[in-house]
Amino acid sequence: MDPGPIPANCISLKDAFARSTNEHYHIMGVCVDFLEPVLSRGSDFTMKLTLHDRTWEYGCGMTFRFFCKQLKHLPTVQNQGDVVILRNFKTINTRGEIFGISNIQSEWVILPATALAESDSVQDVQRQARWSGQDDPINRHQKVFNEHELRYARWLADQEDAAQWRPLLGSTKLQRDHIISSNGGKTSPYDGKFRLIKDLEVPQTNKYLFVELLGEVRRIYGTDFRTELYVSDYTINDRLYEYRYGDNEGGREGDPFGYIEDSSSKWPGPWGKMTMNITLFDSHSVYAQSAVKEGTFVYLRNVQIKMDRNGSQLEGCCRGDRSNPTKVNVDVRKPHEGVSDERMKALLLRKREYETKAKAENLRFVRNAQVAKKRQNEGADEPKSKKTKTRNRKKKESRAKDEAEQRSDEAAAASEKTLTKPNGTVRCENVSVPCKTIMDIVDPDILVRTTAKGTTFRLPFQNSKYKANVRVVDFFPDDIADFAAPRQKSEYDCLSDCDNPEDSDIDLTQNHENEVKWEWRFFLLVEDAAQQMVGGGRRARIELLVADRDGDYLLNMEACNLRDKSNARELAKVKERLFHLWGDLQERKEESATVEESSMKPSARPFQCLIKEYGVPIRSSSGQPKDSFQYERVFGLFGTTISC
Repeated sequence: MDPGPIPANCISLKDAFARSTNEHYHIMGVCVDFLEPVLSRGSDFTMKLTLHDRTWEYGCGMTFRFFCKQLKHLPTVQNQGDVVILRNFKTINTRGEIFGISNIQSEWVILPATALAESDSVQDVQRQARWSGQDDPINRHQKVFNEHELRYARWLADQEDAAQWRPLLGSTKLQRDHIISSNGGKTSPYDGKFRLIKDLEVPQTNKYLFVELLGEVRRIYGTDFRTELYVSDYTINDRLYEYRYGDNEGGREGDPFGYIEDSSSKWPGPWGKMTMNITLFDSHSVYAQSAVKEGTFVYLRNVQIKMDRNGSQLEGCCRGDRSNPTKVNVDVRKPHEGVSDERMKALLLRKREYETKAKAENLRFVRNAQVAKKRQNEGADEPKSKKTKTRNRKKKESRAKDEAEQRSDEAAAASEKTLTKPNGTVRCENVSVPCKTIMDIVDPDILVRTTAKGTTFRLPFQNSKYKANVRVVDFFPDDIADFAAPRQKSEYDCLSDCDNPEDSDIDLTQNHENEVKWEWRFFLLVEDAAQQMVGGGRRARIELLVADRDGDYLLNMEACNLRDKSNARELAKVKERLFHLWGDLQERKEESATVEESSMKPSARPFQCLIKEYGVPIRSSSGQPKDSFQYERVFGLFGTTISC
């Protein structure tokens, strides 16, 4: 069967693998492996397909990953052998692993293997096919592939040998955890393949033991072919090498095979049988030599546990995956992840406990192994003359001080450059309107008027609209869950933008669910992003009220009860979108809750917004007629949206 040339705009898997990150392409391939959809670490659903064609030379196939907000929008592959058409995909390289990934413009078509074998026409195959947007009535009857693509799909399916496909692995641990948690159960952080070093045992004869480990790299040695990691999770295993304090305090020098000499390296601890040697090969070794250093915390997957050549100690080995040569089983972890990761938290607790014990027993233990290694390397070639040592030490201190000042200046310049770069995710209407400074907008002199007879008077407010270039420096209420407020529904809602005070106070303990309307009501404190300064060196600031429909437009979502546990996903979505507006302001504000507001330096990027000025009637002070009102000058945000 001659398929003719590859369909227009399509490329082979081999070419897709070599594409740069920013290039979109169309692809066709036979699905040889797939995982069912699961909930990702964020709010999206995700799934993975492995596609193969005759051009592929690197294993069982190329991996493609999908991310969608709704589960129904992910492709529904039912069997190995289904032909998949992907449009507008990109190739990315993450930690050395290369795979295709979907984006907001991506489309997919699934042609079942049974339909390709049994049906002849495009219409017959399309009746059994599945494609993105199929549930939309407008797209239900559109032609999603042509005769040439169908002929090429049949040719791809005929070229495949099902005997070469590896069997499906079934549910993954992530899928099982998701199913358990979605049904109210709890998953153990220590199930599956994860092990502590103390729990590792000698594998039984003719059996392989593969585990996952989390630990700190205390030493690392690399060659062109392998990388040696000395990893500790601060638990004891009698089958490990014993680092004895006092034996020249050097422990093992270089690698265990004697290929590398490093006589200047002193073992930083821990002492005893707490450290395991793990050898990385292939893509794992390449990634580790660029991303892992002494003191790095790593999560290692698919580590084979075995005895060393002498049969006296346990060691680990992590080799490449023949079916996916670019896959990397090394993840760099950060200590701050202990806030949400129980395994990391437990590791840090064990390390701190060991450090306290070592200090009490006068054992030298270096908390940061990377810093210790740098100091040893710097001092390895120092002369023994006391005067020379002193002179060199002063030179190093002076050089270090100059370098620190230079780095500080560069960091400040980079930070300032980042802070002045416009925020592209926040957009406003009427982009052609010129911006005004906050200082000009809040200037009280613009409220002064003069009559024809020369008498001056002051207006309480103006009904005016402005455009400004600002950045967010604070917000109120402090808890984002309070950004949405309840209001009693009224038949007069459509008559005015002003709230009726009598409708504002609601007893939420009463059953008013059908009578309550939730609307956005919060303040943003913004400052002028331009260079004009006021007294004291601080830019002019203004409070902007974000209310009701203006909040809907800003956040691109309607308000609801964010304190209700059933709306936890909506609250997370609000925080995610506000992050695009003000950066890490929420985290910085939480960390500096006890610090004066003026000490918080703004880190949000500037954006252009529309501001409206209006007056809000308030009751007059005592001594005035009961029905008399005064007006408060108020500024509100409108016509501005976060486009993410």
